[in-house]
Amino acid sequence: MTTPSEPRPLSHLRVLDLSRLHPGAFMSSLFADFGADVLRIEQPGGADPLRFDPAMDAAYNRGKRSMTLDLRHSRAAEVLRRLVRDVDVVIESARPGSMGSRGIGYEQLSPENPRLVWCSITGFGAGSPYADRPAHDVTFLGYAGLLSLIAGDSPIAAPQFVVAVPVGALMATVGVLVALQDRDRTGRGVHIDASVVDAASWMIGEHVTRVAKGNTAGWGESASRRTYRCADGRLITLAAAEPRTWGAFCEVLERPDLVERLYDADQAALTEELAALFSTRPAAAWVAELAPTAACLGPVNRPEDLLDDEHVAARHGLVRLDDDSETILANPLRFGDDGATRGYTATAPQAAPGAHTDAVLAEAGFTVEEIAALHDEGVV
Repeated sequence: MTTPSEPRPLSHLRVLDLSRLHPGAFMSSLFADFGADVLRIEQPGGADPLRFDPAMDAAYNRGKRSMTLDLRHSRAAEVLRRLVRDVDVVIESARPGSMGSRGIGYEQLSPENPRLVWCSITGFGAGSPYADRPAHDVTFLGYAGLLSLIAGDSPIAAPQFVVAVPVGALMATVGVLVALQDRDRTGRGVHIDASVVDAASWMIGEHVTRVAKGNTAGWGESASRRTYRCADGRLITLAAAEPRTWGAFCEVLERPDLVERLYDADQAALTEELAALFSTRPAAAWVAELAPTAACLGPVNRPEDLLDDEHVAARHGLVRLDDDSETILANPLRFGDDGATRGYTATAPQAAPGAHTDAVLAEAGFTVEEIAALHDEGVV
C-alpha cells in the first residue's frame, strides 16, 4: 500500500485528546491516520490505561504526540484555555458534567475559540438516568439490546474484543466531521454529545422497529445461517439464508434433496444433518470448494490467521511501525480509482508519555520560566 506524498486529508486539523480509555482512543487514532496533529493528554506520573500492554500502546498511541497535564490541578484550566485557542477538535470521555464542574468543560473553554468542535463520548450520554453508572463494553452491549441477539437467553463469556466501543467511536467521528463541515458554513463550532449505547442500539434498528410492531426480534435460528465444526476441529460459517444462495449450496454439494428444506419447520434436524456432513472434511477443504461459489461459506479466522491471509495481503492490511517495533492493522479505507492501493495509516511509533509537553506549552506561548513553574507545581 502506498501513502500519497501530498499532505494527508486532515493534516490541517489539530486534535486535543483529553480522553482516558478506548472510545476516545479509537477516535483520535482515526484522526491521526488521516494526518491530523493529535495531542494526547496523559496524567503526570500515572499508569495510563492504554499503555500497560505494548500491543495496546502501539495500536492506540501511534502517530500521536503526548503531553502530561493533571486535569484535576487548579491550574489545569489555565493551561487548557491557552491550548484550545489553536485547536480544531477536543475529544473527552469524562462523565457528563464533571469537566464543567472543574472549569474545563465546553462552556468554559469554547469562548477562547468559538470555532472549537468539542466531542464528549461517554457510555450513556448527558441526560441519561444511567449517566453515572460505571460500564465497559459488555455492559454497553447489554443495555443496547445487542447481547440478547448474540447470546439469546444463554449465559456466555464476554467477547474477547470490544464491539460497542468502536461503533460508538465511529459514530462520534462522523459527528465531528459533520460539525467541521458545518463550521465551514457558519464559522462556529459545537458541542457533540455521543453515547456508545446509543450507537450500539442503532446497529439493531430494524429489530427495534420489528418489535414495536408486535413482532419477534432477531432472525430466528436457522440451519442455513450458523457455524459448523469440521473434521479438523476448525469452524466454518454458512450463510446460505435465501433461496439463491441455498440453491447454490445444494448444487455444489450435489444434494438436490435439500433444496426444499431451507425453511423446514424442524431446523434442529437439518442442523444436525449438516453438522454430520461438515464433520467429514477439514475446514480448509470446505472453504476451498464452497467459498468461491454463491453458497456463502467461509472460514472462522483466528487473529493469527490474518497474518498470512490472502485477502489481508492483497489489501495491504498489515503494516509495520516506522521503527519496525510492531505490526499493526492498517486503516481500512482505500482511496483512488486509478488502480493503485492508496491508504492512510499513522505509522510513527508511540511517543513516550509527556514527550511533547514542553514543546506544546511553548507553542501555546508559555515562557521557559512558566513551563518550569508548571513542572515544579506538578501541573504537567
